[in-house]
Amino acid sequence: MRTSVRTPDAGTVDEVLKLAVRAPSFGVVPPWRWRNSKDCLELLTTRTDPTALLACGAVLHHVRVALSAMGWDCHVLRDSAPDGRVASVYPRWELDPFSCEVASAAAISLRRADPRPYLPDEVPDSALTWLLHAARAELCDVELVARRHGVLLRLVGDDRLRLGEAMSAVLLASTVWGLASQPLLHEGEVLVRVGWQSPNAEPLPRCAR
Repeated sequence: MRTSVRTPDAGTVDEVLKLAVRAPSFGVVPPWRWRNSKDCLELLTTRTDPTALLACGAVLHHVRVALSAMGWDCHVLRDSAPDGRVASVYPRWELDPFSCEVASAAAISLRRADPRPYLPDEVPDSALTWLLHAARAELCDVELVARRHGVLLRLVGDDRLRLGEAMSAVLLASTVWGLASQPLLHEGEVLVRVGWQSPNAEPLPRCAR
C-alpha cells in the first residue's frame, strides 16, 4: 500500500522564502527567484556568473535550513536548465525533531554582514572546528588565511553553487556562536571574516530586500 507524500502548505512555503531572502546576495537586487511547482521549489537565476551562482548557493542553503527548522526534510537536485533553473528542492515530511536546524534558522534573522573592525580577542579553536565542519557538510573546505583581530577564512571548492551553500553554513554557524562575520569576494576567492564584535557596538540594520 502506497502512502501519499506530504508537502508544505502555501503558508509554510511563504515563511520559508521570507527567511531565505536574508541570504547574502552581493548586490542590491538578488540574482535569484523561486518558482513553486507542484511538488518542489525551483531556484532560478537569469545570470550564470560566479557571483550569482554563489548567491544562489547561499539562498539554497537558507531554504534548506528554514525547511529543517519547520520540520521538513528535503531532497535537492542541483542541475542547470535552459529556463535558468539551477536547483530543485523537494520537501518531504517529516524530519527527526533532533535533526531540526532551529538554531541556524534563528541565526538567519540575526546575522548581518559586519564590515567593522573586530576585537583582538582570539577566536577559539573550538569555534573554528565548528565552522570547518559546517563547510565540510556542504562538501567544501576551509583554509585559515590570517589570524589577527578575528580570522580570515578561505572557502575551497570546485562548484560555485556548493561554495555558496558552504558560505551560508559558515556564516550561520558563526552567528550561532555569537561571532560577527562578513563574506568577501577577492579575485575569485570566497572569503569570510569572523571575529568578536564589541558588546557596545550599535546593532546593524537589515539590508532592504
